[in-house]
Amino acid sequence: MMNRESGCFKNYLAAGKEYIRHHLPQQALVSAVLFGAAPLIAGVENLSQVETAQLLDFYAVLPGMILLIPIFLPEQNPDIRDLIRSKYTSMGSIYLIRILLSALVMVLLTTAFVWMLKQGGCSFPAGKFLPAALSGMIFLGGLGAAAYALSGNPVIGYMASLAYYLFAFGTGEKYLGNWFLFSLSAGGYTEKRYLAVTGLICLLMAVWVSIHKERS
Repeated sequence: MMNRESGCFKNYLAAGKEYIRHHLPQQALVSAVLFGAAPLIAGVENLSQVETAQLLDFYAVLPGMILLIPIFLPEQNPDIRDLIRSKYTSMGSIYLIRILLSALVMVLLTTAFVWMLKQGGCSFPAGKFLPAALSGMIFLGGLGAAAYALSGNPVIGYMASLAYYLFAFGTGEKYLGNWFLFSLSAGGYTEKRYLAVTGLICLLMAVWVSIHKERS
């Protein structure tokens, strides 16, 4: 029993290392470039609280899609899928490991971005705006991951997240209520809690759907 548990732990550790080695760096790099391009696309110095909220709402949420939607991507390779199936591993645990790794990168990059804004003289409550930005990222990423899991197509996942983003950008404030993506710009914060919880539910649902697809 102990040998089997030790073997399972090593398999999960190997799965995490494999994701870090072959998948996560590309996603982290694209996200970092996106954050780093902010000074070229929008001002990041001496912003007011409203301007900072708009930057976080409209721009900083996008890496959530890049980091969370691809968590099921390695299984697109039949060799990797068969290798995982051949070992004493739980696919649910592997997916959760990938989510945690991606979430860690997301927190680090967003924290660095918020710190950069503070260093640039922007006026805003970092302790409030940081979790608000992460909530939007979790929601967009979770929504896309759920769409990916249901459809089996990563393109559908990205399209679902982008469609929600564009709808919120257009007339979403009128129809989305507590799930309005850009509520921080309008002075609202409660909506971010709804987005965070819904995003987490979407991620868990995506994991559940993917597990059952693997078993069928």
